[in-house]
Amino acid sequence: MQYNKTYKIIIPYTESASPAKKFKIEYVVKADNRSNALKKAEKEFDAYSENNSASWIRIPDQSGIRIWRVFPDDPSTPQFIDKLIEKLPDKNPEKTIAILKQLGKLEDSTASSKVISQMKSDTPQIVVEAVNTLGNIGDPTSFFAVKNAYFQNDNLDIKKAVINNLLKLALPEDNIISFYKVAIEDPKTRDLVFKLDCPDLIPLWLAQISNKKEYDLVKKNVLKQGEKALKVIVMVESNHPQVLSYASKLLKELEPMAIEHQWEDWILATKKYELL
Repeated sequence: MQYNKTYKIIIPYTESASPAKKFKIEYVVKADNRSNALKKAEKEFDAYSENNSASWIRIPDQSGIRIWRVFPDDPSTPQFIDKLIEKLPDKNPEKTIAILKQLGKLEDSTASSKVISQMKSDTPQIVVEAVNTLGNIGDPTSFFAVKNAYFQNDNLDIKKAVINNLLKLALPEDNIISFYKVAIEDPKTRDLVFKLDCPDLIPLWLAQISNKKEYDLVKKNVLKQGEKALKVIVMVESNHPQVLSYASKLLKELEPMAIEHQWEDWILATKKYELL
């Protein structure tokens, strides 16, 4: 798989032979997001320790790890990012928005707390861009700040920004379904929830579909998600007639792809929904 993003990761560490001394090692890796980039760097770090025959070991300082996305014309050290962060907020709202957009592209979680502070702005466009920036950074520690912005603001653009970005920040233990149930029951944001690229929302969609338009939105989304959607549909736990009916219809839509690509969950799905 080819990744079109390049990340730089700095891992500070100590050595068991001289714990008072501080060291650091840098990695440049290709990945689809910062989380996977960090995993690659940590794997390289661990591999070195495992293959080294020295009696001492390297101990990473997890709290000091720095990771950001690299672009061709950017400096090689993160000080330029620190200077950007220091400029927030600018007196000019448009410049503040421009800085936020740039920080979002860099995906450096060091900026998270300062970006969160911009969500208190009286300018809705700044709040929207702050939410978008946090979504692009993908730092799970900003999950609740972004979630709360939905309930603390009446501005529709802010609410839509939260809906689009909250799922990017959620950890497995975060209950995003309860949030999106609130958002899907709001007529102003209902359609947007049906359009999200998130297979985990399929059970919610199945229970919420109320007309052909909404079914078509779900069908389009499920066909785009393909095998990921099939895996979720197989795991749906519901005896509600509507849920079962729409799940069966969607499986029929997936059937040609499932058979062509021999998806491993297809037989299980056909038995569960009595399609054979």
